[in-house]
Amino acid sequence: PERLREPARWVAEHAEIHSDEELLAMLECGALQHFLHDLVKARPELAHIDTERIDSAFEEFNDRLAEKQSLTRKVVADEWTKRQKSRLLASTGSRLSSTGAQLRQRLMVRGKRALKLRQMLAAGSQIEGGDPLFDLCPVWFASADTVAQIFPREAQFDLVVFDEASQCRLEEALPVLLRAKRVLIAGDPKQLPPTRFFESALVDSEQVNIETAEEMHDQQMSEAEDLLTGALNLDVHESFLDVHYRSRNEALIGFSNEHFYQSRLQPIPGHPKNKMLSAPIVLHRVDGFYHEQTNLEEAEAVVKFVDELLDQSEPPSIGIASFNLKQRTLINECLEQRAIENAAFAERLAQARKRRGSDSFEGLFVKNLENVQGDERDLLIISTTFGRDIENQFRRNFGALSQRGGERRLNVLVTRARSEIHVFTSIPRSEYAAADLPGPEEKTNGRHLLYAYLRYAELLKHHFDEYQDYIEAQKGGASPDSTVIENESPSNLAVALGDQLAAGPRIGNTVHWGNDGFCIDIALEHPELPEDVTVGVLTDFNRYRRTPDPVDWERFRLLVFKSQGWDLHRLWSPRLLRDSDLEIEQLQKSHQSLILPDISEREVK
Repeated sequence: PERLREPARWVAEHAEIHSDEELLAMLECGALQHFLHDLVKARPELAHIDTERIDSAFEEFNDRLAEKQSLTRKVVADEWTKRQKSRLLASTGSRLSSTGAQLRQRLMVRGKRALKLRQMLAAGSQIEGGDPLFDLCPVWFASADTVAQIFPREAQFDLVVFDEASQCRLEEALPVLLRAKRVLIAGDPKQLPPTRFFESALVDSEQVNIETAEEMHDQQMSEAEDLLTGALNLDVHESFLDVHYRSRNEALIGFSNEHFYQSRLQPIPGHPKNKMLSAPIVLHRVDGFYHEQTNLEEAEAVVKFVDELLDQSEPPSIGIASFNLKQRTLINECLEQRAIENAAFAERLAQARKRRGSDSFEGLFVKNLENVQGDERDLLIISTTFGRDIENQFRRNFGALSQRGGERRLNVLVTRARSEIHVFTSIPRSEYAAADLPGPEEKTNGRHLLYAYLRYAELLKHHFDEYQDYIEAQKGGASPDSTVIENESPSNLAVALGDQLAAGPRIGNTVHWGNDGFCIDIALEHPELPEDVTVGVLTDFNRYRRTPDPVDWERFRLLVFKSQGWDLHRLWSPRLLRDSDLEIEQLQKSHQSLILPDISEREVK
């Protein structure tokens, strides 16, 4: 206050002050300018921040990293080749050594004397220095049963990786664990456990009085049906995959992210010019009858929709999932019946079933709830099957969905699509519209979450309709504004800059576009195409404090944004605070340089 007394008196005498608030704002501005001046003076490197130099440093870093990865692959291949030569070739290097000759004999013998793989591995297990077959083939892919049957019972692998560990039963995993020096277990505890249809139920742990540590361990293992759950009960190092790659629209994963993953997943948001103008989850009300565990009206509606999809010039890959086996069979029968009646549809259906993607099989499938894990398609069709019976009564018996682990089945089901999900349902709206989730002390099962998912689909459509109305209003000449999206690491600088761009240069924008992990601080809208953006503005504030390696995360984030088609403009805060007018002017030029060619081209046409 003492330092500000003279400036305050000067301001009061010479400036046009209309209120105490204006005076306070001017004093705060002056104080901040003094603070920033002292900060830059104490840390001169801040005064030398240069956007072009930092961008070029990141580009060089990416080039060097790519070069390092390439050299690493060459080193590994070179070391692998040297090891084979040293063990399999004689010192002259022109012929096989005795070890190499023995290996060739094991591999090349044909006919009745040919060794089975199990015998071949057993024959090499006594060789000093290890079986040279593992020098030729250092990586093996096999099921748990195969590993237990063919490999000697010793730790001969440096590393064993279990993928989809939630589907591997504990008793199947144990023989594999004996073959490993180190183990990596990968899986999702929120997806399906292994099926035990033909086994008696495990003892109910609530009826057992736990007295010893051994009994506690036995109880936990009896409840842990799969390897992943068993491993999570132990003191092991855990690492989470927080970036979600499958869904091309974050709304597809939004429900599971909230209800199963504590909103931890970060889907990669697509560029706004590719943003869907309609909801990616569509609810089709069929209101068919549920009779003998099937719903004929839903099956026919699904087949009609498949016909429409396959009639498109570039149809998507399609997956169909039902809530029980009988409905799956009925849908298949309806598909075959339409194929018999319509030859053109039969040909398109056959092509869809044989479809292949760039690196995987993408054929049309019809599966029930239990068997859809591991699949993914562009478009998923769900037949919820259940509805009113012929007596117009609705019974809340949802089969496996209402049983233990039913919520995990639903999670698997609603995360299979890349682009769209279409839900065909006959569940009365009155059933799910007002049905809230149980409280924290009550058990939530699959039926509760199914009702919540149907409400989520309806709410999503409402939000997308509002977005369409907003787009139309902007096209109609509404004044550009700055929309701020809630964010866990908000930037006051980005919010203030967004307001200034909307009020001054009249550039509409969205602040904190995307999500917490992949956030464009300010997305500048196209003046004539408000559903599109021209420039993504990045600042350097709070988000950097949340990551242990800001440089590596920034490199990855920029690569993701550029792959989505973003034109990025970086605003480093020292430069912005040093000369804000110049920085905003350059930002305007970047914005105009991208929109002017589009406008000129349309005027010519």
